[in-house]
Amino acid sequence: MDYRSFKVNCLFAFALRLVLVTYADFHDKYFDVPYTDIDYTVFTDAARCIVEGHSPYDRHTYRYTPLVALLLSPNILLHKSFGKVVFSIVDILIALLINKILIKQNCETKVAHICALTWLYNPFTIVISTRGNADSLAVLLVLSTLYAIQNNHLILAGMLHGLSVHFRLYPVGFSLAMYLSLCERKSLIPNTRQIKLVLSCVSTLSTLTLICYYFYGFKFLYESLIYHLIRKDARHNFSVYFYMLYLTAEQTPSIVQKLFTFFPQLMLLLVLSFFYSTKEKLPFAMLTQAMVMVMYNPVMTSQYFFWFLSLLPLSAPFIKMSMTRLACLISIWALAQGIWLFAAYLLEFRGINTFYFIWLAGLLFFAANTKVLMDVISGYSISRSKVN
Repeated sequence: MDYRSFKVNCLFAFALRLVLVTYADFHDKYFDVPYTDIDYTVFTDAARCIVEGHSPYDRHTYRYTPLVALLLSPNILLHKSFGKVVFSIVDILIALLINKILIKQNCETKVAHICALTWLYNPFTIVISTRGNADSLAVLLVLSTLYAIQNNHLILAGMLHGLSVHFRLYPVGFSLAMYLSLCERKSLIPNTRQIKLVLSCVSTLSTLTLICYYFYGFKFLYESLIYHLIRKDARHNFSVYFYMLYLTAEQTPSIVQKLFTFFPQLMLLLVLSFFYSTKEKLPFAMLTQAMVMVMYNPVMTSQYFFWFLSLLPLSAPFIKMSMTRLACLISIWALAQGIWLFAAYLLEFRGINTFYFIWLAGLLFFAANTKVLMDVISGYSISRSKVN
């Protein structure tokens, strides 16, 4: 596959997304269950608040940076589907970044193109972006940070990392791995390169936080930051912790409960940061860390899969695995998810009390994710990759 055919695929993938964006208007008008993500409605309402000179946080449940509402203000001024088109463009940019990062990893051009196409034509990524979910923006910032690090643009990398953490909190989990990838020895004592990364990141994040606080006050801090740290979502979701949170919804979380929830995740993130701490292994470190953050998150919904699906193509060429094992892992993962979705369907649409079975299905899904992570780690080899 040459670069010209790759560009043709990018254009076709974008056209496909535009078709779905157009279809969404028809679907939302004539079907009871909307195609458009509820978050997109929240973004649009928040954008309307900004256009009218108010705070985006006047919109109940808007819990994002004001930059998202500001970016989508053309939803009000131009067309309601503007944001979906933007997210579709971002999908294409992500594919281009995947291609560039893999080539930087000395991956064969043809293989790099194919890996990028797995993002472009992944039904999950297509649907998520065309429904109006903004997670593709965070993914773009994460991959841009990785690309800047690989090319030794460390001040730019720090600025992008600070911006990505401002958009979504989860990229902060990659920070230690990024930091350690910039030194020969696994040392926490900073060198010049690490200082550039840290200072540019902290200054960017601090500046953005202060500007947003100046305009929107404590409401900004609470809704976009504090809420995500203390939230206790008792609604059914994929998380292995769901049933525990559901049963203790009316209680104040104890220190033991908080440690039980976050300590395993923290330890795994630290271990993965130190074990895969070189620049050539950084994409794989971020992939495994994203999988851990999703698996152990107290709240896990389908859009969170974006976090690791965007990083999987970067490591796929370096994971040795037979087609049989790959097919088995995909089947196990899909089947476990399907069982959970069936139990959730019985609860939501049939009114059957299946909370206990949803919890069991969540445990099964956690086990499936653990199996996938273990096999991915055991099959990983960096022998084909060398970053300058």
